[in-house]
Amino acid sequence: MQRESIPMEERRFNIGILRAEEDIDGLVEALGSNDGLTRQRAALALGDIGGVKAAEPLIRALGDPLTAVREAAADSLALLGNPAVGPLVELIEHPEASENYEEPEAAEGTMKVTGSGGRRWEVETRRDLRRVYAAAILGEIADPAAVEPLVRALHDRNDDLRCQASGALAKFGRRAVEPLAAMLADPDPEVRIVAAGVLGDTGDPAAVEPLVAALRDRNPDVRGAAGGALFRIGDAAVEPLIAATKDADRNVRLYAAGALKYIGNSRAIDALQELARSGDTEERSVAEDAIEKIRMVHGEAAPEPSPPTSR
Repeated sequence: MQRESIPMEERRFNIGILRAEEDIDGLVEALGSNDGLTRQRAALALGDIGGVKAAEPLIRALGDPLTAVREAAADSLALLGNPAVGPLVELIEHPEASENYEEPEAAEGTMKVTGSGGRRWEVETRRDLRRVYAAAILGEIADPAAVEPLVRALHDRNDDLRCQASGALAKFGRRAVEPLAAMLADPDPEVRIVAAGVLGDTGDPAAVEPLVAALRDRNPDVRGAAGGALFRIGDAAVEPLIAATKDADRNVRLYAAGALKYIGNSRAIDALQELARSGDTEERSVAEDAIEKIRMVHGEAAPEPSPPTSR
């Protein structure tokens, strides 16, 4: 059916009819409407019926000035699944790829956008906005092909992209553990800190061993991130942490005791008591604090102190 040549600002789109007729070209055209609600509804409809053909226009809509339109496009790209993975990965790997989705008059400059929680950020129209969304969407799709690109994105100069990439990787679980564990050897401590945090967020037992090894890191912030990550993994980390309370490295013993405190598993009490007996003043304090916390969690009263010995 041939469309009338009507200026975009005068054209009206019936999204319900376009959806019912599965008129993908019409819905794509509606993404260019001057009306924000029309663009939002068109983006949502394309997620339901668009298929491969909808990926490119929806990625273009990730740069829309309205948050509601961008979110609708992001949701629809997640629904498209595999057909969207390649273009989204390209955005992350090659910042300049975002220029392919811009109108000529919008190719330069910056824009302010509103994200979750009302947070406002200024981003480069050409690059950052779509790349940040791309990372989040890849986490929702959870295609294994996205793992390595998302891991590499943890090196990116853009703070928001790194944040979204780390959150996306956590959703891959065990599939993300190996590449993240390799990043614990990165020369940049900030990268090691992020990698440790994401390993904890995966919640996968396979992350325990590399995280225990990271308790030996020369950077105290990395050690702290590894300890916090082990705590979040929980009971699966208890036995390796018990073993770590006997490690030759004092830092490992301290962080292991701290993690066991927050996990709160009573299996750790014997090892913590041994550390309290054999450790230095700080180790004894940390171990005793952990024992007290674990006993409180399990409703056990702390033992009464022994009476003084008469002489």
